[in-house]
Amino acid sequence: MTRDDNPSGPGSPGIDPYRELFERSADAILIIDGETFVDCNQATVEMLRYKDKADLLQTHPSQLSPQFQSDGRASFEKANEMMDIAFEQGNHRFEWDHMRADGEVFPVEVLLTPVARGDGHILHCVWRDITERKRLEVELRHSQKMEAIGKLTGGIAHDFNNLLVSILGYADLLETELKGPEALRQYVKEILRASERAASLVAQLLAFSRKLVLQPKVLDLNAVLVEQGSLLGRLLGEHIRIETHTTDQSLCVMADPGQIEQMIMNLATNARDAMPEGGTLTFETSEIVVSEHSDGDVSHLPVGRYAVLAVADTGVGIPQPVVDRIFEPFFTTKEQGEGTGLGLSTVYGLARQSGGDITVLSEPGKGALFKVYLPVTSEKPGPEPDPSPLPDQIPRRVTETVLVVEDEAAVGSLIETVMAGEGYTVFRVRNGEEAMELVDSRDLEFDLLLTDVVMPHMGGPELAKTLRLSRPDLKVLFTSGYTNNALMSGGALVDGVDLLRKPFSPQTLLRQVRDVLDRV
Repeated sequence: MTRDDNPSGPGSPGIDPYRELFERSADAILIIDGETFVDCNQATVEMLRYKDKADLLQTHPSQLSPQFQSDGRASFEKANEMMDIAFEQGNHRFEWDHMRADGEVFPVEVLLTPVARGDGHILHCVWRDITERKRLEVELRHSQKMEAIGKLTGGIAHDFNNLLVSILGYADLLETELKGPEALRQYVKEILRASERAASLVAQLLAFSRKLVLQPKVLDLNAVLVEQGSLLGRLLGEHIRIETHTTDQSLCVMADPGQIEQMIMNLATNARDAMPEGGTLTFETSEIVVSEHSDGDVSHLPVGRYAVLAVADTGVGIPQPVVDRIFEPFFTTKEQGEGTGLGLSTVYGLARQSGGDITVLSEPGKGALFKVYLPVTSEKPGPEPDPSPLPDQIPRRVTETVLVVEDEAAVGSLIETVMAGEGYTVFRVRNGEEAMELVDSRDLEFDLLLTDVVMPHMGGPELAKTLRLSRPDLKVLFTSGYTNNALMSGGALVDGVDLLRKPFSPQTLLRQVRDVLDRV
């Protein structure tokens, strides 16, 4: 039907085109004369959820606003100020909290325009519901804040990992060589234990900042949840009742097994702390499909299928100010010394790094519901490898030469000390450029390149690529405490890349070096 064919179109005889535009507007339009509603369109009635136009026009304008606005000011006082500005400027656009007939308060964008009529004025008001816009603004601010915190914590964690390599390494060497009193050996053990706890905290920071190096494999989320069941019972105690509901079909995701188990543990312990007098903890898995038209909590996720792990408790609930900060690292409502504030931030980081997300719905006295979304994969889990017996420990003579490239002097010195003590011939430089100069000037022959990933001037991946142009069979072992795009694909190591994670012990260093060198 064309415009001319429409009997009710703006051009139809006997129809006021401006009246029709007024009635058909998707925005709410009201006409106010003094303190009386003179007219409004159907969109206003629907927005405010009144029975009909006549019912709405009987109300006083003050009845459509809460007593106070979101900035704490009284609505009556602020409304007069907004109208004064409109009369002074000719119109005024601002945000306002209005109230529907059922009492729900919601945000609108208001455009006030005074129109002269005789000796006075009437007010032409246009309201646009901005509930969704405000929700998106909150999400954007939250995302930007979390991204900034993530960058900060990732940088701190990187530096701490380098420090921990030295602390753990030299304490381990000291324990091995120390022949003195048992008390001295105990002191070293305490240093090692404290360092290991620090390394665990750093790993949680890296998980939050999405820089943790993951080793993903295809997992059946249902199977992992069931396997964790008996362990969760012992962890949570008899006062917590656990219910598990899984989908009938397998729900496969590509994720790091250890980190998925850690995620479940963190959510479970968080729920336990919310139920000091006991209660019910429910785990439930399901699958959803996110499309271009999806809205709400999943609207920002890429289109595709997602496994959903829902964790609900019957605990004390969470007030909104806490909900807004609950995934921030070091944020905790517990007493000092009772928690690090890293449990939920770790879950948040792991979910995001795995291509998903986590949401929370809660209010005081009504428990909490956490939902973790992880992309579903069409691949199936492979068979678990049979554990092979440990080989006999036969002393062997080390003959290989290793080129160590590490910009942190303390870390490089430790690696050199450990490997030279094992019998390797070690050449150590600070970055890729120095490594190339050494190789070119001495025509150096070596069996393994052991290099840090991120270094000034020339990083490890670029160095390895350059050296392999003339040494295609060169064996390379990278060291790093966090992810790097040059070695990662979708948050996981690129196939064929060997990575020694910082912090590492001398035994781990020697074992992984040997594994790479002995590989055919």
